[in-house]
Amino acid sequence: MDEQNKSALEELPSFCSNCKQALCLRKQVMNLSLGNTDEMFCLQCLGEENGKEPVDVLLNLKGYALKRDCFLKEWRRYSTVADCPDREGCFPAQCFSDG
Repeated sequence: MDEQNKSALEELPSFCSNCKQALCLRKQVMNLSLGNTDEMFCLQCLGEENGKEPVDVLLNLKGYALKRDCFLKEWRRYSTVADCPDREGCFPAQCFSDG
């Protein structure tokens, strides 16, 4: 990957601090929107911590991230569902929906 296409998120944790599940770029963005930088968490662990379903965590944080240019820039690095690294274990239909 050339310097121009490097993500600022590459230096952040790429695994959930609780369960060690791999974190995709969008999960990192969601964690950043919560202020998490040293420790980051998967949707399941974020949901358990907040008494919410993982898909609800995704939808809430996605809505916030899409309204902030700094998060939106990174979010858009995955342009289609084909870019999703965990289509079977996540919620790509909701993650890649228009809204």
